[in-house]
Amino acid sequence: MTIFVQKLPYPHDRQSGLSLVELMIALALGLVLTLGVTQVFLGSNKTYRTNDAIGFLQENLRFSMSRISRDARMAGYYGCLIGEPTEHLNISSADYKSELYDFDRAVIGWEAPDTGLGKEYEIVGLSAGSGGWTNGSSDTLPAVISNNAIPGSDILVLSGTARADVVLDGNPSPPANTISTKDDSGIEQDRVVLVVMGDCTGADRFQKTNAPNSKTITKGVSNKPGNTNATDLLVHTDESQVYRYRTTGYFVGVGVGGEPALFQVPLEPGVANTPVELVSGVESMQVLYGLKAPAARAAERYVPASSVADWSDVVSVRVAMLMRSDDQILEEDNAQTFNLVGTEIDPGADRRARLVATSTTGIRNRLE
Repeated sequence: MTIFVQKLPYPHDRQSGLSLVELMIALALGLVLTLGVTQVFLGSNKTYRTNDAIGFLQENLRFSMSRISRDARMAGYYGCLIGEPTEHLNISSADYKSELYDFDRAVIGWEAPDTGLGKEYEIVGLSAGSGGWTNGSSDTLPAVISNNAIPGSDILVLSGTARADVVLDGNPSPPANTISTKDDSGIEQDRVVLVVMGDCTGADRFQKTNAPNSKTITKGVSNKPGNTNATDLLVHTDESQVYRYRTTGYFVGVGVGGEPALFQVPLEPGVANTPVELVSGVESMQVLYGLKAPAARAAERYVPASSVADWSDVVSVRVAMLMRSDDQILEEDNAQTFNLVGTEIDPGADRRARLVATSTTGIRNRLE
């Protein structure tokens, strides 16, 4: 008799793969985990980009404000001079610009049309050279600025002096229009200079007419605006101090990347009057001027340039800037408007981040 024994399969022998339900559950769990990781990554990336853009805006605003505030604070600075210097520049020359050389105009500005206290201005494009800026004293805006500035932003020009690294030697020295230096003066030809006497009781301002590799600082008559020979230089000793006269304009123009930017341009003779881009992203600059009270040397009220008739009354400057990010980092278009010292600026709707900064600077030589 033959007995047949059938081998029963073990339970695990019946498992030959994943069921459809198990596969679907695994895929769903994997998808949920992937979406979670992606969401965390996207959120972190957005936070990083936003923080980076805000940090960029804050850094550029601080730099812009500090640059202008420094020049505004030192506007009209003439070293230790007591009183005003002797003027040797040829003020009757057609090349003499009172808005750039007048001692009473160490601070001067021009107002953009449709801006000012209580006005609203909409930024519609970046087209330089058609702004129509004016001020209360009807001064002519330098062409290098009017040809490069963007409409809708104000313009500020600041004048003063900076100490030149020059050692005088062999003074007093003849003739009466020459001051001797120990080494080459290094001061550019045609540069306007201020030489203050050692006891601070007097000074001469004139245009230097000889080359920077000369061991003298000479007052000639052939430059623009040139000097007059009506008065000799004071009797300077080796203790006299030499300063370069500086006039600097600030305006908003189109930067090299096509973005609005803050520009600085030297306006004095003897140097290249080429605008230099300082900071990208400055979309608007608005300026108010603090006017002193008749019997005081403190700001009584702040007005736009169009309301300033006498620039010697200006004792402080209030500057506001609107800066935008290079990239459109916001999730949705933002149609917010911004108040810049009384002017409502509408930059249009986009996804750029923006910040506003305001700074008030007292002019050191005009305040009490």
